[in-house]
This record gives sequence, C-alpha cells and structure tokens, in this order.
Amino acid sequence: MRVLPAAIAAALLASAAAASESYDYVLHCAGCHKPDGSGSDAVPSLDQVGAILAMPGGREYLARVPGVAQAPLSNRRLAELLNWLVPRFGAAQVRPPYSTDEVGGLRTRPLRDPIAARHRLLDGAASEPVDERRP
Repeated sequence: MRVLPAAIAAALLASAAAASESYDYVLHCAGCHKPDGSGSDAVPSLDQVGAILAMPGGREYLARVPGVAQAPLSNRRLAELLNWLVPRFGAAQVRPPYSTDEVGGLRTRPLRDPIAARHRLLDGAASEPVDERRP
C-alpha cells in the first residue's frame, strides 16, 4: 500500500512543476502574448512556436527574443518555461529540452529586432536569423 502515497506525491510534484511554469507564463508572457497565446497586432501569436523551433536558428531565436532573454527568471526557470511553452502552444515537444546552460548562454545576446529576425526566419531568407550585423 506504500505505492499509493508515492504515486500521489509524484502527481503532486508534477502538478506543482506545471503550475510554476504556467505561473511564470502568466506573470512574464501573457501580458503581451495574452493568456491564450494569441498575441496582438504588435505582438506575434505563439501558434507558430513549434514551427519556429523546427527551423534552423529557431531554437536560438526563441531564447533570444528580448522578453525571454531579459525575463527576471533564473536560467533554470527560464529553460523550464520554454520547455513548457512549446508543447502548450506549438503542439511539439522540445527535443532536446532547453538546458540551464544553453539558455544562460543564449540570453546574454538578446535580439535587437526580434520582428525582423522572425520574418527572416519564417521567410527562410536566413538560416541563421540571429546575426543582426548584416543589413
């Protein structure tokens, strides 16, 4: 009968972890992207986040968007938030999941113009949309 308490404890921990990421989303992302991820005229919808992640340079782009890179979260919590956000809005898992070290390195170089970088990424005009030194 010890299996039941262990299963309950595991379920509660998983629920608490998911609650942490959804709390971080509401606190740090939903103000602009809206609770449902639909965005606005000035802020892109998150419905393409899975497709962006699958593109060359997309993984880096997601972690370097200024709102992500400059979020007042630890590298660990930001990695967890990104790993939660992608399947929530993009219908795909992050493989491999973002790591604390990866996010820590990427967020040191926030994008200057995330909208232009997003357009280059979605248009396929650049396989590396994060090089903003080019015209």
